[in-house]
Formats: sequence, C-alpha cells, structure tokens
Amino acid sequence: MNDFKAIILAAGQGKRMRTKLPKVLHPLYESNLLEFLLDTIKSVFGESYILVVSPKIKELISDNDHIVVQEVPLGTGDAIKKAEEKLGDFNGNLVIFPGDVPLIEERTIRDLCREHMEKNNDCTLVTTFLEDPKGYGRVVRDLNGNVLKIVEEKDASEEEKNIKEINTSIYVFKWIYLKEVLPLLSNNNAQGEFYLTDAIKYIVEKGKKVGVFHINKEEVLGANTQEELAILRKILKNRINKRHMENGVIMIEPENIVIGKRTNIEHDAIIYPFSFIFGDINIKEGTIIGPYSYININKRIKGE
Repeated sequence: MNDFKAIILAAGQGKRMRTKLPKVLHPLYESNLLEFLLDTIKSVFGESYILVVSPKIKELISDNDHIVVQEVPLGTGDAIKKAEEKLGDFNGNLVIFPGDVPLIEERTIRDLCREHMEKNNDCTLVTTFLEDPKGYGRVVRDLNGNVLKIVEEKDASEEEKNIKEINTSIYVFKWIYLKEVLPLLSNNNAQGEFYLTDAIKYIVEKGKKVGVFHINKEEVLGANTQEELAILRKILKNRINKRHMENGVIMIEPENIVIGKRTNIEHDAIIYPFSFIFGDINIKEGTIIGPYSYININKRIKGE
C-alpha cells in the first residue's frame, strides 16, 4: 500500500450524543470508535495515516505524530485543507474515512484500493443503498448512470431526496487532482461549511474519472446518537461471537457474552453467560469461563 495514505476525519463533537465526550471517543466495549477504526486502518496502511481532530480530542489522545488539528469545525473540505501541509510531497492516493465507521472490514478496504487502481479511477466514491436515506448525502447520476455530484440532505431538492443511493463519506482520491479542486470549495450552503462532497462535482467537471464502489451498508453504519451507538455494539458483539463459534468455541447464550476484538479463544473452550473478556489474551483449549466473569488482562489463560 505504498501508493496510499489514509486520512481519518475525526474532528466532530457529535452534539446529538448529548455528552461532553467527543463522539469518536465514545466506548465500543474495550476501546472507542476511533481506536477500533484505527486498528483496522493500521492493518492496511501501517503508519501511513493522518488524523484530523479537534483541539479537545487532541488533548485526550496521544497519537501526536499523526495528528492535524482543525481548530474551528468548518466542514470536511476544510479538514482536508488542514492536512495538506502534513501530506508534504505525497503524490499518491488518499483514502478518506469518517471517524465513526468502526465496522468496516480490512478486506473491504483492500478491495476498495485494488479496484481504484485496476480501474485507474481518479476518484472512487464508496456508496450503499438505504430504504430510508434520511440524513445522508445522495449520489446524483446522469441518464447514463455516471456520477454527477453528491448533494447533502439539507441542500437536496424533493426529487433528490427520493434517491436511495447514499454517500458513505469514504473516498479514494488521486491527491494531485483533489488538491487542484480544494480551492474551489465554497461554504455557500445550508450548513455554512466547506463540503468535501463538492469536490466530486468539480472533478467530474474537469473530465476526470469517478468510479463507484458499493459496500454492505452494515460496514458503514455510523453513530450520531446513543441509540445508534448501542446498535453498533450489538452488531460488533454478534460478529465477533459468530467468528469464535465458527472456530469451535462453545458459547452458552452468546447473546449474553461479550468478547474483545483482540481476544483469541481456542476451540473447545466453554464460555458461559454474562462473561466479558477483553484484551490481548489467548484462551486455551478446554478453558471454562463464567458465568458472571469479567476479564481484562494481558496474559495467557491456560486450560486444565
């Protein structure tokens, strides 16, 4: 992935969470939204990433080598502008993520980057389809199915609001072309912000190639409220438990068991209800845990 660099846009406060804690730092079991996403990003891009954060988030995390601060929340387009200096002489492809999509899979990101290269796209837009697309930017196409632009919900016409294909806020851009259109972004819109989505329109107008990569909607679920965050936790728990059971772990009432992302469990281990197991732990074959157990340590647990 030498030709790629990731940028995570994580400067939003998330006012609808109704807490003082920034949205991306809300807990997702043993880590938080941002840490969980960052683990996946590092598995693909290594240390080739940039975090765009607010001053408050900068105070609360320690990843200073990769941080760019967006002092005032002026939109996603402005956030990319803030990262320009840190990009230096980079001339490859930027993969841009919102900070609240922890469910995206490593293999999906690799497939996205591969398709971007194979199709020689100048921009690859990641989209999905929702029966109820309220709140999301809509993907507007021409009669031939080519992408024309993305229109945000608050700026959309009634006809555009009926479009089911939505922008996931994940993109791949050839940096050389994105850099050209960033000065064209305007805050003359309902939010008074510089939308990164407007870059799509300008890249199309310049005759560049914009491709589309469709993704499973579950992988790009975000969280703007505590209720939505609870849904993410449930999906994550079920995904992890399913993987362990497919590998021969015996789970009694898996709906009442929570396993961390970094935890490894060998086959024939038995996990009883209301067990919570977190950390970089290897649970050996034959181990019995629970019920009503909480483990969050970094050492090996041996079976009898």
